[in-house]
Amino acid sequence: MNTHLQRLEKLRNLLDVAKCDAFLINHPANLNYYTGYSGDSAYLLLTAKQGIFFTDGRYTTQAAAEIPAALELIRIRSLDDLCQQINENHKIVKLGIDEINLSAGTWLKLRRSLGGKEPVVAASILSQPRKYKEEGEITLLRKAVAIAEQALQISLKQLRPGISERDLAAEMEYQLRRAGGEKAAFPLIVASGPRSALPHGVASKRIINPGDIVTIDFGACYQGYHSDQTCTFFLEEPDKEVQRVYNALLNAQNQGLKALEKSITAQELDHQVRSVLAKAELDQWFNHGTGHGVGLEIHEAPSISQNSPAGRLEPGMVFTIEPGCYFPNRWGIRVEDMVYLSDQGAEKLTTIDKSLNKMIIA
Repeated sequence: MNTHLQRLEKLRNLLDVAKCDAFLINHPANLNYYTGYSGDSAYLLLTAKQGIFFTDGRYTTQAAAEIPAALELIRIRSLDDLCQQINENHKIVKLGIDEINLSAGTWLKLRRSLGGKEPVVAASILSQPRKYKEEGEITLLRKAVAIAEQALQISLKQLRPGISERDLAAEMEYQLRRAGGEKAAFPLIVASGPRSALPHGVASKRIINPGDIVTIDFGACYQGYHSDQTCTFFLEEPDKEVQRVYNALLNAQNQGLKALEKSITAQELDHQVRSVLAKAELDQWFNHGTGHGVGLEIHEAPSISQNSPAGRLEPGMVFTIEPGCYFPNRWGIRVEDMVYLSDQGAEKLTTIDKSLNKMIIA
């Protein structure tokens, strides 16, 4: 059976769990996962017996080429057309929708136009199967990692005093595409000097100076799948304080990897990482979660933080472990790798050696 049809069957089996008669899917990542469609402005209606794909005239040719032939393809002009199709052709009372990725306007219009049909929030169920990566998905994630790492290694030749953060990021994005990436996985972070204390310091026009700390958070998108990792580089040998922080972050990440040798929850993983920094009296400077899932989206389930939902991390999941310390207006450091949790344990998908001596660019 076609991979996408198998995924649709898995989702169809969740209709009872959601207490719905049908699901209405509109989020591009979910449409890609369940149908292979790589565009936007589309809807998939999945009932116990049918799958109907709706899009407008801009995308019908693309949809016909990408989605499984078993799905019925219907051209619509507007959301009103979609609601009319549902009202006239499908006996649905409870319709599961993606409340996270529907605009408020679309939500209100659905409630108004679908008459007696009751929209049921179902975003977590619609994305649930995506948490468990198949072998083919792991292959694509490895390729996305390889592309990003190749681009970084080439671009590091430009990492010298005098280049701007923005120009370095532009070089990396160029190299990502040359290596086969569709695009950067997200706006690349190149944060130098005091800007390295910004966890999301997207590349600016700042000129990199001698002796700077330079944090580079980068990734590639390949066939829809993303990679994500962070390296922190030093343009001279760092002082003892910086070395202490960097090594504490490496130890914290390693403690997280070691903790994954046993079955644990996301909250427990976060605690294991954070506890190492607490012993080093650095936890107050770690101001974000320990990690997040990566796949068709750069941030997806599972989340790894103090506030993560209950439930254990399970084989098939891919997520980052990314402890960081940020000292406002001074400097910051983050160490991030992607991890694949399999039946054999935790494996780093990212391969760059982040030992301190490897991060010094003389």
